[in-house]
This record gives sequence, structure tokens and C-alpha cells, in this order.
Amino acid sequence: MGGNFDDFYVTGVKSNGEEFPIEASISSQIENGKRFYTVIFRDITERKVAKEKMALYHDELTQLSAALQSIREEERKHIARELHDDLGQLLAALRMDLSLLQRDSVLTGKTQQTINSMDQLLLTSITTLRRIATDLRPRALDEGGLYFALQTLQKDFSQRHGITCDLLANEEQLTLDDAHSTAIFRIVQESLTNVVRHADATEVQITFERSPDSLSFSIIDNGKGIEADEMRKSRSFGLVGMRERVKAMHGEFLVDSQPGEGTQLKINLPLS
Repeated sequence: MGGNFDDFYVTGVKSNGEEFPIEASISSQIENGKRFYTVIFRDITERKVAKEKMALYHDELTQLSAALQSIREEERKHIARELHDDLGQLLAALRMDLSLLQRDSVLTGKTQQTINSMDQLLLTSITTLRRIATDLRPRALDEGGLYFALQTLQKDFSQRHGITCDLLANEEQLTLDDAHSTAIFRIVQESLTNVVRHADATEVQITFERSPDSLSFSIIDNGKGIEADEMRKSRSFGLVGMRERVKAMHGEFLVDSQPGEGTQLKINLPLS
């Protein structure tokens, strides 16, 4: 008869006084009515150093990811501003010039028809430009704050895709710094994109709850859910980017989904 005991860890001391980590394991067996114990010690210095390096590399990658996201967000903000303020103004001015031409009674019917067609094309271009600029960086986020930006996103989502979207929050809950506001907006935006692409849902509910030191929110849809094997392919559902944003803010990210039962994203972010 024999038995094994759990491994345990102790600290060894070298002849020069330097300490080093040791992993120890004990096993026992009975021979001739007597119990014998065997103790094995392993120097795990290299393993511990490797583990510490891996933890350090992981932290550095997380910090790098957060820095890249911040740089990317600044670039998006800059491009969106350039599109809206420069190109948008040029297109608007061109449309005003066309409207002046339309009032000219000397123009032939065919010319008027061409100008009307150009005006419609310009209007479509301006609308498309505004949509692209908003997708890059919504002005509502900078001018009205997170709550106003989410309200705008909610209404636009419902109008564009015909999916009911409820936002359960208030402005006081969502008065946050720019880093938190941007991260939360992008997470909600990406989750709604996933609903359109994958969920076949008719309803989405976004709920926020705030405590003195944390903010929790969930995005729940009534769609077809995600198969277990598909869940592992998280990149295809945009989950990697959301996880990275949450991780960069030292938060918690949970996906709960069953086939035919919809999907729930639950996020908790510390505020202190």
C-alpha cells in the first residue's frame, strides 16, 4: 500500500546564503508492515524565473495593447474631425452653389434635371460622410458625453436595422472620464455590430448599474446564441477586442450564450 501527498513549496538556502525556491513532494508505501516515506525536492528556480518573465511579458503586452488602442482612438478622432469640418464643409458649400443654379430660370429642363441629380448625389455623399465620421468617432461622445452618445447610437441602430434596442441608464451613471467613456462606447458599439452580423435578434437591452467604485453593464439579445465550438473562435465575434479593452481597464468580461437562447455580455469595470 502506498499513498501520495500534495506537493508543497519551501525555500532552500545555498552555501553562499542565497535563497532559492524548492518544490517538494512526499509519497509513502508500506513494506513488511512498516511505512516508508519518500521525499523528493526539486530546484524550481528556472521555472519560477520563466513564470515571472511570462507574467511580465503579459503585463507589457496588455499595456502595449492599451497604448495602441489609445493611439488608434486619437487617429480616429482626428480623421473624423477632418472629414466633418473640412470635406463636409466643402460638400455643403458645393450644394449651396448648386441651389443657386437651380433658381436660374434661364436653364433648360435637361440642365435642371442634371443639377437636381447632382444635388441628390451630393446629399447622399454628405449623409455617407457623416455616417463614416460618426463611426470613426461620434461627435456626441466629445460634445455631449457617454450617455448622449449611447442614446444616439441606440436610436441610429434601431432605425438602421429595425431591431428594438432599449437603453436602461441615466446621465449621472455615465458621467465618466474620457478613457472609460471611449472604452464603454466602443464595447457597446462592437456588441451591437455582432448582433447585426451573427445574432438574428429582434431585441437588445443595454443595462448599466453603478456603485461608488465600479460600473457594471450588460448587453443582452434574444438571438440564436453561439455554439460552444464557435465561442472558442472568439475572434470571429469581435470578442477579442472587447476583452482587450476590458482587460486594459482591469475589469471583468463574461460571455453567457446558449444556442437558441440569445447572448449576454456582462462587463464590470473598476472606477477607483
